[in-house]
Amino acid sequence: MSDVQELTAEQLDIAEQPGDARLLITAGAGTGKTFTLIHRLGSLIEDDDLGPDEILVLSFSRAAVREVRDRLSAYGNAAQHVDVRTFDSYATLLLSEVTPDGSWQYASYDQRIREATRLIHDDGYAANLVAEIRHLVVDEVQDLVGVRAELVKALLEKISGGFTLLGDPAQGIYGFQLDDPRERIRGAAALYSWVSTRFAESLTEKELTENFRARQPEARVALMMGPELGREHADYASIQNRLRTELLASMPLGTLSEAVPLLTDLTTPTALLCRTNGDALLVSRELHKVGVAHRLQRSAQDRVVPAWVAEIFRRLDSRPSQADVAAVLDEYGVVIDEVWPLLKRMDGNRRSTGLNLADVRDHLAKGNVPDELTRQPMSRLVVSTIHRVKGLEFDQVIVVDPGEAAGDDPVEQAENARTLYVAMTRPRDLLMHIKPVAKLKNTYLKKFPSERWAECGFGRFKNSRFGMELRGEDVLAEDPAGAVGFTADPSHVQAYLAAKVLPGDTVSLIEGFATGPGQPPPYIVEHHGTHIGITSKVFAWGLREVLPGHDRRKWPESIEDVHVDCVETVVGSEAAGQNHGLGWSGVWLRPRIVGLGRFNWGSKERE
Repeated sequence: MSDVQELTAEQLDIAEQPGDARLLITAGAGTGKTFTLIHRLGSLIEDDDLGPDEILVLSFSRAAVREVRDRLSAYGNAAQHVDVRTFDSYATLLLSEVTPDGSWQYASYDQRIREATRLIHDDGYAANLVAEIRHLVVDEVQDLVGVRAELVKALLEKISGGFTLLGDPAQGIYGFQLDDPRERIRGAAALYSWVSTRFAESLTEKELTENFRARQPEARVALMMGPELGREHADYASIQNRLRTELLASMPLGTLSEAVPLLTDLTTPTALLCRTNGDALLVSRELHKVGVAHRLQRSAQDRVVPAWVAEIFRRLDSRPSQADVAAVLDEYGVVIDEVWPLLKRMDGNRRSTGLNLADVRDHLAKGNVPDELTRQPMSRLVVSTIHRVKGLEFDQVIVVDPGEAAGDDPVEQAENARTLYVAMTRPRDLLMHIKPVAKLKNTYLKKFPSERWAECGFGRFKNSRFGMELRGEDVLAEDPAGAVGFTADPSHVQAYLAAKVLPGDTVSLIEGFATGPGQPPPYIVEHHGTHIGITSKVFAWGLREVLPGHDRRKWPESIEDVHVDCVETVVGSEAAGQNHGLGWSGVWLRPRIVGLGRFNWGSKERE
């Protein structure tokens, strides 16, 4: 095996286990789990003669998938061809193979995973495909609850060989997805227990203990509590209090306003971590007000395809050569050697020298896109919830003080302790903290059933709404901008989006004409006086949900304080594209908007 001298004794022992071994690995934060996993895959191929197509690697987060793939490419040999996917990506792949024309194409990721699990149990063809897997690797096992846990169980029952499961119970922070309070406290412990029972006679358990991430003592303060927090019946309230004590002993930055000078002059990758998405939206709004450049971390459900993909469709024919594609990408600063393998992964004929854009379009439409293609660009400052940076690490981390442990609810105690631990184990060098985000003076943030946040009034203004969260899907994708809601040449709008609209730019949403009584009007997305998009049905549903009462004759004249996350590639109606001079594909650009928008009622002041 390559570079065995770089592995510790613990790592080498795991990497060189036989291919038919059934391993359950506990790997604490920063203990070289991914490094060990790469060498494990190398050993399976080199020492056990497994083919790359006989190994499947699944992980909870796209960040982890990209990290594994990047390191496999650097590792070299046949290991770089191992299939590494998120659970929803694997479910989509299996469904595409077994029922390519099924209704799953319109289903959510969780629904796709549930359907894939059913097929593994009930469909002979699906079961045979799974049986071809001779070794299954599952990363971040601690986050597997609900439908993902059931998918893993089904796979473990059907594969023909061994498995390697890696995780850290102390970092299991996705138990909130479960309804049963007892199961939420246990989190992925239920899966651990099932594996231990189901494979009791053949299971081997091992552990990685040495931390390699934290390079400075300030970044190590939470690590000592990991083993205790990983126990199923831990004293979560005590652990949370001790973690917060260590957090408050880290470098204090005061309030968010007092931290602005430091945030403005950052020279190294830094994350500012919040407990809820509502807090992250508030922090982002305040940073925009004072001109601090940053980006909001996207949800794990967001699969954003970069703008240069649409440019390939817009400017080239249906079967361009690699050289043709390279010429387009050169204008975007994209290296063809890095992305050509990703594009070819969506081409039905991977041996051809060109690129079949019809196949690529089909993959884009189904959401069957390589995870590396949806990578969020790097930024000097990232504002995020703790959950959204799971699996990531930064040179510096600033944690918003979560406050004292609240109440006696054991579910909240467990979730808060694990979440704070994850936050405090993200830095390589420096851990800092700021005071809790200041409460709004006359309003508060409320999360609605759709998970959308809104700024609401209280007291005599309890029925008033002052703003709401804007999301990427709030801009129409089915038709190109200029075709619906306002009149403009769609080809000109596409050129404007490609050349003039940048991440962080401010946009306004301007009220259009309502389509029916009581129905929210569409809103035009305006960028520096130019119309670049129209809002979607998802936005309309969100606006109806947020605004109370039955009198919906009055809607905000505009929504301000909205910003561009990026310009992304989307797939819409092929007929719409042809009718408006955008070619055959139905692939074009749309602005992706984010932020805590502020309602401007103008002359229609709403009580």
